[in-house]
Amino acid sequence: MPAALGSPEVMAITDTKTVAASFEAELRVARSVLIGTHMNPDGDTIGSALAVSHYLDGLGVANEVLCHNDVPVNLRFLPGADRIRHAPLRADHDLAIIVDLDSLDRLASTAPFFAAIPRSVVVDHHVPHEAPGDLRIVDVAAPATSVILARLLAEIGATLTPEIATCLLTGIVTDTGSFRFRNTTPEALTIAARLIEAGGDINLVSEEIYHRRPYCSVKMLGHLLDTMHLECDQKLSWGAISYEDFQSVHASDADTEGFVNELLSIRTVHIAALLREHKPGKVRVSLRSRGEHDVSLVARDFGGGGHKNAAGCSFDLPLDEAVQKVVAKLRECLGYC
Repeated sequence: MPAALGSPEVMAITDTKTVAASFEAELRVARSVLIGTHMNPDGDTIGSALAVSHYLDGLGVANEVLCHNDVPVNLRFLPGADRIRHAPLRADHDLAIIVDLDSLDRLASTAPFFAAIPRSVVVDHHVPHEAPGDLRIVDVAAPATSVILARLLAEIGATLTPEIATCLLTGIVTDTGSFRFRNTTPEALTIAARLIEAGGDINLVSEEIYHRRPYCSVKMLGHLLDTMHLECDQKLSWGAISYEDFQSVHASDADTEGFVNELLSIRTVHIAALLREHKPGKVRVSLRSRGEHDVSLVARDFGGGGHKNAAGCSFDLPLDEAVQKVVAKLRECLGYC
């Protein structure tokens, strides 16, 4: 694996002018770019990746976007979503751009394709577990990777098309919880306004992501709320969805988007967890918290990651065993051992 994807000595660059010039220079000399996203993609990673892809289209630079998973149903409205693949069509890419990624293992099955590319750029807002990338553009204070990309594009004087604006707006809206989460900053709101001015369709984004659930999703949410657990003096809420539950209403894991926030919405709750057995013996976990409770530390204990108030991990275990491990750790996090 080249140093571009594995050198822990590569330091993050935070000066916008300097890094924007470096970013533009990488793009200007690239003949073909492979754009990477993390597995189990969200609006920020898909929106960021597609925004970069549309910008490269405008420069006349060939590009492809890869993701280990299919694009979630509620993000398939994004312009260019149909171009995202599991494997590249060509093998001569000379630059990799990886967005919203804090460790290489989150590239999952697409990782080998990026390992073969001589140069790489990483744009991210997570606390890094590793330091991949010849050029690292990392700001852990940014509410979304899409915010960082919007800064870069503004600095280099890029023309924001409606397609780019809608993709970046999606990343900001989803990672700030539609501007409700604690990470919502004045800059995020200002950038969102500029993206709307550039043609970003916030009504479309909000409608598709938050207000167009399939019937099976509504049924699954009802089941979750009916079977959820409250403990630790009602400070911890958690719910589990089994593979059989998914099968019973013909739902998929993508249909549970946002469910964990419903568990956190209970007034007394400080930490919420949602465990989904999307395949037999394969469990995904979403963690959310309020205030100073850092659920990213819990996620990292199980090989996952994320932010202080929003993180996740996965298990190759039966659902009941994953529940025991996660709930025990969350009780400990709240001081109930």
